[in-house]
Amino acid sequence: MVIPDGSARTSVLLQARLDLTLESVTEEWHWYENRQNALLMFWLHFPGIPVLAVRGSGEMLRLAESEPHSSYDMREYGQSKVGPGRQPSLLAAFVGSRLRDATLIWGYSTEPAVGGVLFQFDTGNLAVASFCDEWVIARDGLPPDAARYHRVEAVTITGCQTS
Repeated sequence: MVIPDGSARTSVLLQARLDLTLESVTEEWHWYENRQNALLMFWLHFPGIPVLAVRGSGEMLRLAESEPHSSYDMREYGQSKVGPGRQPSLLAAFVGSRLRDATLIWGYSTEPAVGGVLFQFDTGNLAVASFCDEWVIARDGLPPDAARYHRVEAVTITGCQTS
């Protein structure tokens, strides 16, 4: 059973990273038949603080402090490859940016659960959400086809009104 992350826990993890610069991103990709198939999870590295692991599960986004794990073989299902996020990855595009604020995104589920985060960096906004075990990752907000299944909180984690 997956227990949804509460907004308080998620907000605390994000608040600890405010005003810090994203130093790097580590990504875990599923590979099948020598082809990159799907992003499984990723880690955000900020200076002087534990690494933030970001994992999607159904319509829930799960954040935790943990180091990246190693790549592993999935036998007939392919393999997991873990390594640095690089351009053209949208996640890697925000490396070197300072996190100014964040807004919680509620997922499409029967129980209220954090389904994503709108990271507000000094170089722009990055929306990250989970929907049906798939990633929604976009610059400047959720795309219209994903927005109808998510609700962006009206107040950021620092208490500012969202637009």
